[in-house]
Amino acid sequence: MSLRDWDVVGGVALRQVNGKQITVTRGSFTGLYAAIKDWEAKEAVRRRQSVEELGRLVNAALSRM
Repeated sequence: MSLRDWDVVGGVALRQVNGKQITVTRGSFTGLYAAIKDWEAKEAVRRRQSVEELGRLVNAALSRM
């Protein structure tokens, strides 16, 4: 993911991910770009965990064959 994938309007950043609109505001961060980077880091962790879980399911299914 890249900062250029975001549409920044005032104090709000918008982005489409898998058909869903993501809205990020500054919140408690020092700036909007810090909030975007935090969201991207959390999303990367979530995706990695999702792929790991899928891998475990596939491995379990293959071991039963």
